[in-house]
Amino acid sequence: MFMLHIDVSADPRYKIDRRFIRSFLKDGWEKRLLPSGKVSVAFVGSRKARELAKKYLHDDTAHPVITVPHGTKGALFPGGDDVIGEIVICFSQVVIFAAEQDKEINTVISQFLDHAMTVLSNVLS
Repeated sequence: MFMLHIDVSADPRYKIDRRFIRSFLKDGWEKRLLPSGKVSVAFVGSRKARELAKKYLHDDTAHPVITVPHGTKGALFPGGDDVIGEIVICFSQVVIFAAEQDKEINTVISQFLDHAMTVLSNVLS
């Protein structure tokens, strides 16, 4: 039986729809036939996104989305065999992209989540 545990964390000032995020991830996960397990989605500010980009991507820029597969050295949530990966989304980048593309926040978040699932799918296959 397919089971995906999704942990969504964000600062309370970030207006995100956790129900939408969980539903979008679960549907996309099943369509890609990715394995059951745990996935963490964290919404961070630009400073934290830049710090994580330096650590994982060796780039001194705040990326809109960073995907860290389980087993990566220094992963945010080490432990458990059922942890698949971590998705970090820079909320300020979400707002910028939404304004530039004249789209809703959830639409941009879904684009970033789709990209992250593609990355995890490529790593897992």
